[in-house]
Amino acid sequence: MVLAALAAAALVLAAVPGALAARGPLPAAAFDIAPPSPPLRDAVLPAPSATASRALRGGQAGRYPVNDGQGRTVAISVTPACEVTCNAANPQAVANFLGNLIHGDEMSLLRVELVAPTPEMATICGQGALACYFSGANRMVISGDDDAAPDGATRAFIIAHEYGHHVAQHRLNPPFEPAINYGTKRWSSFQRVCQGARRGQYFPGDQGNHYFQNPGEAFAESFAFTKFPNAPVQWAWIDSLRPRRGSFRAIRADTLRPWAHRTRAIVRGELSGREVLTARRVRTPLDGVLSVRLEGPRRSDFDLLLRDGAGRVVRRSQGVGSEERVSFLICGQARFRAVVRRADGPGGDFKLVFRRP
Repeated sequence: MVLAALAAAALVLAAVPGALAARGPLPAAAFDIAPPSPPLRDAVLPAPSATASRALRGGQAGRYPVNDGQGRTVAISVTPACEVTCNAANPQAVANFLGNLIHGDEMSLLRVELVAPTPEMATICGQGALACYFSGANRMVISGDDDAAPDGATRAFIIAHEYGHHVAQHRLNPPFEPAINYGTKRWSSFQRVCQGARRGQYFPGDQGNHYFQNPGEAFAESFAFTKFPNAPVQWAWIDSLRPRRGSFRAIRADTLRPWAHRTRAIVRGELSGREVLTARRVRTPLDGVLSVRLEGPRRSDFDLLLRDGAGRVVRRSQGVGSEERVSFLICGQARFRAVVRRADGPGGDFKLVFRRP
């Protein structure tokens, strides 16, 4: 009865835009695998192999302004073979295009390699790949020819896709790390990547048989669509990761205002001598770790319970005294309630410290 009376006055922490707040369960059909897909377009690799390094040797990198008004530059090199045979190996033109993509300071960490589509691309990136990104080296390898891919993706679209990998490589998404495998924090939360991975429908970081169920690749493709929303490129990934308006908003936010750390909020309350429990609500629009700490009166014994939106107790701390802590991995849930219960002793003031993703 006390809980019901206090529910109307419960604190709602940090309201968020509707695009990220509305996260109910996905229908099972959303996880259906897409129809047969075109060949893999690119590869994400940790570092160039010895063979790839030899193929890249000889190209002298110069720094080119991206002309974004912030003074950022990018390192670009052209392999000797590409200098002879490629039809669009213009470093400044590539730099200008990169500057027109949404980006942050990660731009100046990038090195772009322009290579001959045959045979260098296969040697460096792998058979069938049209581009690749070396995550441990901040290196993007793209064709020096301005030709479209079999699925209709232009070279500019492919460059945007690879830059999406570069953005994710330099973003945080704990505990779903590295972000290059899961996508960035707001995007992966909006797209329910954690839920899909738990269902066994998504395979973060899989560059092999589950390439088209890899959310890291779906993020990069969605990033390309932020630049080319009307590109005649068929969506080849699992349908639940198909970009929507909220996806684009999340990508822009993650790129221009990177998630840096959990937010902290303090809520104070009181249990009178007659009260047994009280509650405070918390909204959690992003996936990650939610932690709650209770600090109560020294002479009392207060317990801390965390209930989900359906009222189920998902975590509890019932130690001696009134200092309690709970943590919970949020995976799609949007609403919780922290319940403070007096187990013994007098009532009194208490403090709840929330840390949200």
